[in-house]
Amino acid sequence: MPRGEAESAIPAMCNRIRGLKEWSEIPRSLTRSLINFEYNPNVAPTEQVPAFLAERGKPLATRMARFGINLASSGGKRRPPLLNARTDSLRRGSFKIMLANKRCVIPAEGFYEWREEHGKKQPYFFARKDGKPVMFAGVWDYSDVKGEAVPSFAILTDEPNGLVAPYHDRMPVVLSDVERWLNLDTTLDDVDPLGPERFTVRAVNPAVNKVSEKNIDAIERAA
Repeated sequence: MPRGEAESAIPAMCNRIRGLKEWSEIPRSLTRSLINFEYNPNVAPTEQVPAFLAERGKPLATRMARFGINLASSGGKRRPPLLNARTDSLRRGSFKIMLANKRCVIPAEGFYEWREEHGKKQPYFFARKDGKPVMFAGVWDYSDVKGEAVPSFAILTDEPNGLVAPYHDRMPVVLSDVERWLNLDTTLDDVDPLGPERFTVRAVNPAVNKVSEKNIDAIERAA
C-alpha cells in the first residue's frame, strides 16, 4: 500500500494492530527461539512483526512476517495484499490449502477498531483484561517483495462477539488454545476463540489513524 493511501484512509477490519512489546510475554511453549524486533504500537499493512509459522512437514518457525499476503494479479491489475481471511472462506479454494498446510499465530498487545461518532471516526483499542498478549489466528504464504520471498500473513476474522459487535461486524480470531490452532490436523471447528468477558476496550487518540504514528504516548493521549 502506498504510504499516501495509508495516511489518509481510516483502516478497515482488521487492518491495524498493536504489536508485541516484550518477548517475555510469550508462552514458554512457543519460545523455542528468540527473534529481534522493535515495538510497533501501530502495525499497518506491509509492516513486519514476529510470528509463529506452522508448515506441514516442517518444525514450527519463529520469523518476522509481513502483514498482508501478495496475491496474483487479476486481469493484468495488481491486487491489494490479503490482510484478512474470513473463516467461511477457508473452507474452499486456495484458502483451504493454506488452512491445511500453512497456519500461523501473530502475538500482539491488541487491535484497533473505528466507530463513527459525532460525524467522525473514533478509534478504540481492544486488549485482554489480564494484560497478556492476544494471539491472532492466521494463515500465511510467501509473497514476492522486490524479488524476495517474504513470509506474509493474513489474520482470520469471524462474527464479532458481544463486546466488539457495537463497533464492527467482524473481528479477528483471538485464540484461547494456540497449540490446537498450530496443529495442522485440526479443523476450523476445533478453534476456540476467547470470549468477550476476557477483553477490555477503551478509546484512543485519532493520532493512531496515521500509519507513521509510532509514539505510544501520542496514541494513548486523551483526544
